[in-house]
Amino acid sequence: MKNTELTMKKAVHVYQRSADWGVIFYTIQDLLVYFTIFCVFARRYGVQVLGLALMYNHLHQLLSASSRKDIEAFVAVISALFARYFNIDVEREGAVFHKAFGSAVVYGDKNIRTIAGYLYNNHTNKKLCDKAEEVRWNFLAYAHNDHPFSEPIILNKASKRLRKALKMVDSFRAREQYLGYGAINTIFSKLNTTEKEQIIDYIISKYNCIDYEALEGLYRSFDEMIYSFNANTFNEYEIKEGREEKYGDDRVYKSLAFTIMTTGKYKRLKDILVLPDDEKNKLAIELQAATGIPISKIAAYLHLEIRSGA
Repeated sequence: MKNTELTMKKAVHVYQRSADWGVIFYTIQDLLVYFTIFCVFARRYGVQVLGLALMYNHLHQLLSASSRKDIEAFVAVISALFARYFNIDVEREGAVFHKAFGSAVVYGDKNIRTIAGYLYNNHTNKKLCDKAEEVRWNFLAYAHNDHPFSEPIILNKASKRLRKALKMVDSFRAREQYLGYGAINTIFSKLNTTEKEQIIDYIISKYNCIDYEALEGLYRSFDEMIYSFNANTFNEYEIKEGREEKYGDDRVYKSLAFTIMTTGKYKRLKDILVLPDDEKNKLAIELQAATGIPISKIAAYLHLEIRSGA
């Protein structure tokens, strides 16, 4: 039974950023690994999820549980697990998330709606979409659609490679096992672009733990909820984040990824994370010359400390 009554009384807004204000989520694999870990452990810990927004360098969660300690334990476990897999994937060491995460208890429908509006508008405020339901990684589009960003899967017309990928996802999900980088790369292997979009939607829909019924219950209807979110884009919410964290332009990170990969120097995007600092500095200069993006944003993307006087 869903904990809807508790949710309407109280929820916890969790805000978590990277260890050094740098980027966390570079690839689809990063996002899916985090999401499947998150959903598996939300069910395991009995955490009710009203919202999740995965941004480049931070994330927001809107949660409810029997106690705040349960939520703190849940966040600590999923953060440590994701960080371990992230580091193994790039063969690096060090913190991924800031050691402390922010959390605030919000009471009553009105205040929970305010936080929900802020969470679901994060991508909009950072110029990654025009409307809250148009982006994949706040998961709003999945409320009433299991393939919002891809063509429907018709099994009797699906390729053998796609059917194999679907079976692998089903097998992991049936065991309530999250997907690691190796599993996702195997699932993606040999799929074409259309099939990859289909399998991404399939994974999200299969693992999804967001309680849309409880979320919509804060409003008179789904349509009213969507209207409310979009009507409050760029609203000055009283959230403890700097203006750049709330309203900066995250499209620059897409531009950086494209520019880096078109150089042909790197087999995969995250290879930049293990470059020596002198090579990162050289790359930063090249990227600024090619894109005009502020050096602070480039440094965040490369996890490069800006030297005084540079």
